[in-house]
Amino acid sequence: MEWSDFAAFDEWRREEELRYSIELIASTVKRGGPLWTEKRLYVCSRQLSGGQKQYEKKKPDRRRKIGSKKTGCRCRVVIKLYPHTDAILGNYTNVHDHDVGSDNIAYTRMSGVAREQIKSMLVQKVDRKEIVRNQTLFSAPPLICL
Repeated sequence: MEWSDFAAFDEWRREEELRYSIELIASTVKRGGPLWTEKRLYVCSRQLSGGQKQYEKKKPDRRRKIGSKKTGCRCRVVIKLYPHTDAILGNYTNVHDHDVGSDNIAYTRMSGVAREQIKSMLVQKVDRKEIVRNQTLFSAPPLICL
């Protein structure tokens, strides 16, 4: 894939997140080689982070209302920035091992702006179903059910 500059890539990434109700988060950044200046890896937020957990649960038998977000998802975007051009080249693997769309909304983050807009609407006694249905008002990933 190719984008004209980083702003175009960011816009594409945002549209992809909204289309599939996912989050593509920055994972690693590697600095230059002889042909490229920077390589960035973005992964689905439901990918396992790797490494060992240092935290020991105090109540290991306790259950969550919403299961763990981490499933080991293989979705990823690798982009490279080059010294001689603003163009960005990338490779997108759009393979998820979890549901996308409205079934994934409970696992996506909400921006502070969206949270404040929701609070304002709730104070104004707007129906909760109407808030969730009207997702286009917000510049954040789709809203979680209230």
